[in-house]
Amino acid sequence: MANLPDSLYEDYSSYKLTWPSSASTLTTNVVPFPDMDTIIQWINDFHNDISFISDFALHNLVTHKNTYEILPLLLWKSPCTVTKMLQEIVKTYPHISTPVHSEDGRPPRAYNVLLLFQCIAHHPETRGYFLKAKMPYYLFPLMDINLTDKPLEYLRLGALGVLAHMLKAPIDGVAVRFLMDKGALRYCTKAIEIGSTESKTVSVYILNKMLSTDEGLKYCCVLADRFFLIDGLLKKLLVYLSSMKNPSPSLFNLIAGCYAKLSQKSRAREGIWRFPPVMLLDGTFASLLAEDPDAVYYRKQLIRNMQSKAMK
Repeated sequence: MANLPDSLYEDYSSYKLTWPSSASTLTTNVVPFPDMDTIIQWINDFHNDISFISDFALHNLVTHKNTYEILPLLLWKSPCTVTKMLQEIVKTYPHISTPVHSEDGRPPRAYNVLLLFQCIAHHPETRGYFLKAKMPYYLFPLMDINLTDKPLEYLRLGALGVLAHMLKAPIDGVAVRFLMDKGALRYCTKAIEIGSTESKTVSVYILNKMLSTDEGLKYCCVLADRFFLIDGLLKKLLVYLSSMKNPSPSLFNLIAGCYAKLSQKSRAREGIWRFPPVMLLDGTFASLLAEDPDAVYYRKQLIRNMQSKAMK
């Protein structure tokens, strides 16, 4: 990161957490079918000191982030754009340890920046640049927020989403190793413990993707303390789901998938056999299982692996 300009390291303590311009104004001014010249102009306008112009450009870039495959490359290679994006993230740091209120419930401006980082983290070429520059380091503080105010929860969710996009298919082994080496599991733990249902779901998605690789599965099972940490978090999530009037099917599916993957390893299988996830095995979530054949498959796989342990 030595090549970043000094301005990234300014004193941001006097800055306030900012929100985009009026949501209704931005929404009514979305350009439906922009050409490439317009996209490039929006990237340039993102740097504009006039807040409405910058907000309008950012809003439209986010709206079309999944439309133009070249957008991540344009963002990465345009002069100082990623630096500007990082500045927006760093400006939030002084505010993530104190309660924050938004009257209209809109996400902070930095959340939209995180959405752009998500497309950068997912693109096969810019993902490599993103990891080489160790960009996730800037996101970890947002995942480690101890408060649950809605604006801060947006930041947590956006940061988790960047890591999740790093691991979208096809799974990049380099990305998995980076998250293992940097202890990203610890930051997912915070979201699972106090985050919203959406943040919990994205955190378990990240864990599930890590478990989908041999290296990630070994990492999660090689130490007993690490396995029991993961097992304890998954059981807490099952209790959380059981307390919901309408439990999240996607979160339940991911939890079942994690247990199925963990049970493939003999050491983890031993722990699961001794301390089984009872709520996953009894009829607690019968209604969710009835609607999710994949979760049924994961549950059967888990039971089959546990039975193989019992027969030995």
